[in-house]
Amino acid sequence: MHVTKKILGITCAVAALVSVSACGSSSGGKTADGKKEVSFQTWNLKNDTYTPYFNDLIAAFEKENPDVRIKWIDQPADGYTDKINVDAAAGTLPDIVDISPNDAYSLAKAGVLMNLSTEAPDAAKQFTKSSWDAVTFKGENIEKGAYAFPWYLNSGVQYYNKKLLTQCGIDALPQNMDEFFAAASTLGKNCAGTTMVASTPTIESLGQYGAKLMNGDQTAFTFNDAKGVELVQHYIDMYNEKSLSSDALNKWSGESDAFKQGSVASLAGSAYSVADFEENAQELYKNLGITERLLGEGGKMNVYLETLAVSKNAKNKEETLKFAEFVTNEENQTKFCKSSHTFPSAKGAVEDPAFSPTGDSIQDQAVKLASKAVLDDDWFASPAPFSENAKNSLREQIALAIQGKQSAQEALDKVVKTANEELNS
Repeated sequence: MHVTKKILGITCAVAALVSVSACGSSSGGKTADGKKEVSFQTWNLKNDTYTPYFNDLIAAFEKENPDVRIKWIDQPADGYTDKINVDAAAGTLPDIVDISPNDAYSLAKAGVLMNLSTEAPDAAKQFTKSSWDAVTFKGENIEKGAYAFPWYLNSGVQYYNKKLLTQCGIDALPQNMDEFFAAASTLGKNCAGTTMVASTPTIESLGQYGAKLMNGDQTAFTFNDAKGVELVQHYIDMYNEKSLSSDALNKWSGESDAFKQGSVASLAGSAYSVADFEENAQELYKNLGITERLLGEGGKMNVYLETLAVSKNAKNKEETLKFAEFVTNEENQTKFCKSSHTFPSAKGAVEDPAFSPTGDSIQDQAVKLASKAVLDDDWFASPAPFSENAKNSLREQIALAIQGKQSAQEALDKVVKTANEELNS
């Protein structure tokens, strides 16, 4: 399953797509036997776990719509970015594409996706407000509207190594960011060689802390505000107090392993990481503590969202929209998310008992805590216009600030400048 897959980068070639977006159809339109064809592309989901689900899903739709044939295409993870770009540039993007909001924004800005707010105005009623907001784009050079159907969500919790915290003089699990940074200071003083965390702030953590990520009309990034600077300063302080791993300053993906090995005391992770800990880190599992994801004043929980975007060139528009809504409706999202260990975006689906377990197991506790923001419909997705290049800039500039080479304000000012230049290009 690709719920933790990295957000794709849309290459500069797509920026020129407006001129070619009208060429060709994204599908052949008709099958050899005269049925209306709808092409549906997923990302790394054709396997023993999910193939039966999609086969049954497609069969059910085709039974209800005997004049329609669904052509299911599944692309491997490797090269998916290039494949999307090539298809978009050639005007052969499949009718429905499994895609992140970031990619949907880039393709929408290039003029190759349907604006669902105009093409399917009633679709919003099917989804939670937070989900629909996450796929609604506006700003310079883009017509305001929703450009993808929300699909599955991935929410998380804060994990702790309780034994390690106790050894370092911390008696209770931090429940908010103030307690977290106080605990980090204590750990740095008492446990040399052990760190509280091994990552630096991301755009998502800035939002969770309470920084305003963008202005209201999505024409500028604004996270270089007082709350953003305050969060970065906390990380500078942690580094100086030896409670932030120096590995975090590099493009490093070993934070989870360090947590499992006992050299890092806390980890922001998926609700379904518990099985991994149980299988691969028994000592940690026996001492695992869980809280809701930590927020700052004014912050909301960040939730990852995957979507289904619809090509503007789909020949069988009515049937394409109908199938996209079918895949993402309450019943089908509930089935899919139960098997994929994710959460649904369809209105009412998350109220299924599977997403709010009442058991006492560590796994049940994690799922229940992670689902709270989804149940409350009070969360945010990473801003769709924030590119991979901007993410790299954020990591690099914060790393320089942590090392004392510039201030927290200077770091965020530079990133905001980079992000806004890309946004308005």
